[in-house]
Amino acid sequence: MADRRARAAVQPGRRAVRLRRALAALALVLAILLVVFRATVGAQARAFVVLSTTLETPVLTWTAKHVTRTPHAQERVVAGMQTTIVRPGGSPPWPAVVFVNGATRQGRMHPDVQRLAQGLARAGFLVYVPDLPGLRFGQITERTLAATVAVARAAAASREARQHRIGFVSVSVGTSLALDAAANDSLRTRVSAVAGIAPYAHLRDVIRLATTGITRTGEHYDVDPYVGLAVGRSLVAGLRPSAARDRLLRRLLAVPDEDADPLAALPLPDAGDLRPVLALLLNRNPARFARLYAALPAQLRAGLSRLSPLARAGRIDAEIELASARTDRYFPVSESQALVRAAPHARITVTGTLDHAIPKPSLRDLGELFAFDAWVVRSLRELRS
Repeated sequence: MADRRARAAVQPGRRAVRLRRALAALALVLAILLVVFRATVGAQARAFVVLSTTLETPVLTWTAKHVTRTPHAQERVVAGMQTTIVRPGGSPPWPAVVFVNGATRQGRMHPDVQRLAQGLARAGFLVYVPDLPGLRFGQITERTLAATVAVARAAAASREARQHRIGFVSVSVGTSLALDAAANDSLRTRVSAVAGIAPYAHLRDVIRLATTGITRTGEHYDVDPYVGLAVGRSLVAGLRPSAARDRLLRRLLAVPDEDADPLAALPLPDAGDLRPVLALLLNRNPARFARLYAALPAQLRAGLSRLSPLARAGRIDAEIELASARTDRYFPVSESQALVRAAPHARITVTGTLDHAIPKPSLRDLGELFAFDAWVVRSLRELRS
């Protein structure tokens, strides 16, 4: 969900040197292929450009920048949202994508987000990167979803968007928002594809996981504490406005994202209208979860369902390419698998190359790396359709 733990400091050593050499050799081979066989390796070439720009490995990044046109970034307000728009070199129209990032305090300005946008633009895509309401704090509400839909509609309506279609590239909670948006009646026929990493399927199951440590399949799971904090912020923000709700929300927003026990900041569940939400958030007994969830206000439960792509995955006409880590401390792979079972045009790649939403290539298992590369190739091909 959040990306702060996914980038632990890596000390340079022999393994890193070997990896750089291998990637340098790969870059040289791909650069030659780009020049000699451009027509037949177009999809792989685009994947190389996106990955090398995003991962910022010196030789690969240098190669990508020298075989592609320089993109042009602009800051604009799109559908009321502050948005970075990155245009490829050359002339429109271009295949257009909206990138929906995960929960990160830097939002669209996060360096990884900006590098990915640049990489997609170098691969020929018109890229929109909006700052959606609440997303920087892991606070997901119907307002967040409505803004996702509004930005995507505006992007598709642009004269620069090829065939007035739009695709989604997304990570973590951003993938869940993208899937929900792709099921929206005003967008369904205009979405080319959704390429996303590590989504959740239903918020009910995320709440159960965050509070009791039990997955949708009934397994015990070691979940990152931040999931509980984001769940708390989202639930409280989804309540009807009141002075008590606003005080509690401010209290949760003041909790550091890295707090090891973030829900300890909550008051006891005797706070009037807030009692059902507090009782649910403070519960650790799986046997009590269903009763406590059912006690939430009906309007809040309805909102949680609308924010859960599993409820409407069967309505998505676009191709869906999902990737998930084998072990993910935010959303288990079973969340992605549930979405793939429900959606008519979906597939999943499970790979050890990912650390939640962050690619971590390794020479120790080239098979995993090639599988992730194949996912990128397929995703970019579908996004251009």
